[in-house]
Amino acid sequence: MKRLGWAGILMVALSVGGFGCDANRDDKPLPPQHTYANPISLPDEWGEYGLGDPFVFSYNGYYYLYVSTRDTDPGVKVWRSDNLIDWTYEGLCADDPITTAAYAPEVRYWNGKFYMYTSPAGQGHYVLVGDRPTGPFEVATDNFGRTIDGSTFVDDDGKWYFYYAGTQGIQAAPMPDPLTVGPEEIQTGAYMGGWTEGATVFKRNGKYYMTYTGNHVFSSGYRVDVAVSDNPLRGFAEQANNPALLRSEGATVGLGHNSVVTGPDLDTQYIVYHNLEGHGVVGPLRHMNLDRIVWNGDRLRVAGPTSDSQPVPAMPVFSDRFEGDSVDKSWKREGKAEWTAKPGEGLLADATGGEGLSMLLSDARTGADYTAEFHVQHLSGEIGRSGVVFSYGDDDHYGLVQWKAETREIEARFVQDGQAVPFDGATARIPENLDIGELQKLRLEVKGNMVRVYAEGMRLLTMTLPGEAGEGRIGYAVEGAQARYGYVAFSNLVDGSGANAAYAPIPGIVDAIHNEKGPAAGYSLAEDGNGGFAAAHLGKGSPLTYVVNVAKGGEYSLRFRLNAGAAGAKFRLLEDGSAVAGSVEVKSDPAAGAWQTVVVNGVKLSEGVHRWTIEIEKGEMALSWIEAAVYVPVEARTDEFDTKLISGWTRYEGDWSVKDGELRSSSTTNGKLATGEDGWTDYEVQADVSVPEPGGQSGIAVRVTEPANGMELNQNRDDFLRGYYAYVDERGVHLVKHDYNTVPLADKEMAMPAAGETLKLKIRAVGNRISVFVDEAQEPAIEYADVSERTFLNGRIALKTVAAAGRFDHVRIEPILHR
Repeated sequence: MKRLGWAGILMVALSVGGFGCDANRDDKPLPPQHTYANPISLPDEWGEYGLGDPFVFSYNGYYYLYVSTRDTDPGVKVWRSDNLIDWTYEGLCADDPITTAAYAPEVRYWNGKFYMYTSPAGQGHYVLVGDRPTGPFEVATDNFGRTIDGSTFVDDDGKWYFYYAGTQGIQAAPMPDPLTVGPEEIQTGAYMGGWTEGATVFKRNGKYYMTYTGNHVFSSGYRVDVAVSDNPLRGFAEQANNPALLRSEGATVGLGHNSVVTGPDLDTQYIVYHNLEGHGVVGPLRHMNLDRIVWNGDRLRVAGPTSDSQPVPAMPVFSDRFEGDSVDKSWKREGKAEWTAKPGEGLLADATGGEGLSMLLSDARTGADYTAEFHVQHLSGEIGRSGVVFSYGDDDHYGLVQWKAETREIEARFVQDGQAVPFDGATARIPENLDIGELQKLRLEVKGNMVRVYAEGMRLLTMTLPGEAGEGRIGYAVEGAQARYGYVAFSNLVDGSGANAAYAPIPGIVDAIHNEKGPAAGYSLAEDGNGGFAAAHLGKGSPLTYVVNVAKGGEYSLRFRLNAGAAGAKFRLLEDGSAVAGSVEVKSDPAAGAWQTVVVNGVKLSEGVHRWTIEIEKGEMALSWIEAAVYVPVEARTDEFDTKLISGWTRYEGDWSVKDGELRSSSTTNGKLATGEDGWTDYEVQADVSVPEPGGQSGIAVRVTEPANGMELNQNRDDFLRGYYAYVDERGVHLVKHDYNTVPLADKEMAMPAAGETLKLKIRAVGNRISVFVDEAQEPAIEYADVSERTFLNGRIALKTVAAAGRFDHVRIEPILHR
């Protein structure tokens, strides 16, 4: 047995530097004992092919990893782990010639069998079946088509669904059984405006979430989006903060094709995905990455991508796999059942010879709120009951969840003062296709007087108890039956509360509600207007604290998304007890709907783990999130293109050259050329820009990050970047927002020079306000304040053309200084 512990937005731009006094070392959190870093390589991975399309699922206390097979080889490889970091190679789990180039194998356990879905070389799908997660898997179907990247989902009622890549996005079909996909080809609505693949579907709080990937595996702009629906087959609408996972430049690029799995702490979900490292010998060379998923209300956010050292996933407070030849003496026995353990079989209970309830109870006790995982197999057909114990205080205070075999129900009981008390949601029918005679995973989420019970991911019970369930022991229960039991564990975490104690990676975002002490820290929850929640009614004497992991020391830009209230507020940020920036005073902004983003530039942060504290010095406010991004002061520069070399610029799309003292892009394709630093914030850029032929665009992009070539590999996209693009055409000047999509922001019709002639285009980016000037005008043709939560506040500049040739000259970049 193991016990393991472990108007719009008001943008206030301040320039500050240096620390206050030396950090209070007593307030500094301890560094993590064990870390990992992305990308992850493993022993025995496919040579020069790596770990593409990683799929991870858990069974009976262990994780199993499957990856795509190299194009030239048959077989599917499998690894096993108990912590998502340390993996043991288990060999080939399938070796049939059908598995040559087995793309994106996914495995689902159901009623004692393991079903593998894979698409050899992307040419339709097969199902293979095995008795163990490590195989051997045998081919069980013919090729039933459906393109590539098949994935399954089982809903709360036991109905199965199949998802796969289609020409217009992810498609779906019902599954009558694990070996059969229905004839329907339903458009789910999840689409990335190009080839879309790699779907994963799961359910949370009654909503269906889909992660999916596109557009080309060899693109550095390969990325992950999230869509949400109230229906498992259709109506998936993209989440507002897409792309959810993207990095086109840096330590890892081309991020995608993920699976989602709950970590060993039973509470934290992780996204497992690959990064592109280039062309291997017989396909893309890729490796595995792992990052936390953080929830704020119904909004999913990835705490990444990371490539610096991160704490390994937290383990449960208590766990036991019953892998020995006896039951540990620390387990407490109640009743007359015989409890034994056998290697390879787990825990066995025999209560057929006695009457009444028998229990096996852990020595360890849970906290008041917790998540517990159990594995139960009823061995007596339609006779008796088997299940689990939760919140056991003593013989007169405990809860039970059991299979009621004779009526095919799952039933919960709650005993107080020795008497079973009635409560809502105590009984439900077991889905007809779930066989309780096979090992099934039961999961309990206990929070106050609410208890949710899942079987193999299906929510079967939602209970409102007459009082709080409370702390206590957990264990297994049996009445008049024989049963087999497997892995059992609990953590004092529930509903994503593990995010409160997790080290948030910096650069990155920290949600205000994920402070160390949770809502007990003296605040209430309020909607933040973007699908999540904020910490509200923060005043003097109600500090918020967070543990963060700063990848590299240096200057940062800090952003605070807040509602200052009618009287305004004044606050400061401390690192390990010492102020890292001067006090920030902010007034309310009713014109922006009260929410605003306050920006503090040039804050010096030190590398490593730290405790951040938000202290309110005056007034009251609500805080939604804090974001930290690397800050680089803007340096004035000009470019007259007097030489043939285009130095200091990076080409992403199109053919560019210097001729007659001008920078020119070809009319044969779209063009994109960038310069500067991602850490630039406020600046002004101007250039002479030629007016394109009708139907074309030519202009300047600001606040540019994550640029990629959207024209390569038949992707044919001109919006592979994050930033604001101001352009001219034959009708006037326009402003759009790019985020691997295009959102029009503002237009100004005006008389334009003839095609081929030039005009001066100037863009001023200050805080959330983008101003666009034409020629020598003193007033902007377009003045736009981005009031959205996803305002781009830093990035490079780019020259950009769409469907036209372009000519640029006299580029000037000037910093905008705040005094």
